[in-house]
Amino acid sequence: MRNIICIVILSFTFSYIYAQSATEDYLNRGIKKHDRGNYQGAINDYSKEIALNPKNEEAYFYRGNAKFDMEDFAGAVKDYTELILINSSYIYAYYNRGNAYYEMEKYQKAIIDFTKTIELEPENFDSYFNRANTYFKLGNYNKALEDFNKGIELKPDHADGFYDRGNTYFFLSNYENAIIDFTKAIEIEGEVFDYYFNRALAKFYLEMDNEACNDLQKASDLGDNQAEAYFKELCH
Repeated sequence: MRNIICIVILSFTFSYIYAQSATEDYLNRGIKKHDRGNYQGAINDYSKEIALNPKNEEAYFYRGNAKFDMEDFAGAVKDYTELILINSSYIYAYYNRGNAYYEMEKYQKAIIDFTKTIELEPENFDSYFNRANTYFKLGNYNKALEDFNKGIELKPDHADGFYDRGNTYFFLSNYENAIIDFTKAIEIEGEVFDYYFNRALAKFYLEMDNEACNDLQKASDLGDNQAEAYFKELCH
């Protein structure tokens, strides 16, 4: 799957004001370090904030995000879980924890969290797309297809949604619909070699060899070395 699952990073307007306290400095300083890519420095500041204010939801959320960015997915899960214990309706804690579980290949747990985000926010198209990708990883292509359909209904201009649904159709041996979706992704996004390459593969299965070779040539022109190799092997 081409689609990369990304965590949500939010900018918060706080509903309370600190009186120039150390806790305000730690949180804001951590956010600034995080924005500059200094994840460990950010984690240190978020941890100091949590030591002073153990119920600060944003500190847990941002510390979890910083750990995610450092690929400490288990640590991220721990922080998102702590946040959920403080606020069981914090939707993006479930969403980002689902992404962390996905990266840890704990797909069933990821599905549970994406499902929770959908319960809390039924129009959250990202949750449908991410749950679909997770079902795909489990080989449950029919469930993946259901979620891609819903995600595309909510966001019909999402090129990777069509691309990923096309891959799902491909694995279901529904090459005609796969081609339709890859074509739609190309119409929306344009010059992406993955779209052309996978459409070429679907066309080969339908014995549309000339059109498939055209797609391989296009993917190769866009910089896909694999497509270039396939073109030399299959189209000459």
